[in-house]
Amino acid sequence: MITELYTVYRIELLKYCCMICGNVSDAEDLLQETFMKALSNLDLLEELGEKERRAWLYKVARNLFYDACRRRTVEQNNQMQAEEETDGGFSEVETAMILSSLPPDLSQLFIKRYFDGYTSKELAEEYGLSPSGVRAALSRARKLLREKLKS
Repeated sequence: MITELYTVYRIELLKYCCMICGNVSDAEDLLQETFMKALSNLDLLEELGEKERRAWLYKVARNLFYDACRRRTVEQNNQMQAEEETDGGFSEVETAMILSSLPPDLSQLFIKRYFDGYTSKELAEEYGLSPSGVRAALSRARKLLREKLKS
């Protein structure tokens, strides 16, 4: 069935993907993702009629395109936010010096949470603490850093 769908709809769906993506490379990736989704939903597609299958493929391609756009926007916003934070903040050397004033365990916890993006739950598993214990330790670290920055 997937071979039949691919043979029948590949060219027209690729044209549609090119239209919404604006370039062939992204369109080909989108087409591939669409048929991968179709492959994982064969049971559903077998229940649909010919027109519904075609509509389903187009809808999936459109939704995958929208998802990619949202991801790209979030990534760009995160990158811009990170650039803004580093532009107006401390240099890497200054940050390292400030963080060195913390006890080593709090410093590592702080770095992993706020610079490396670990969640409290992930850190809790790594350090053998509860998530609330991690948050409490991070609160102590922030308090120590505030005191250090005030002096």
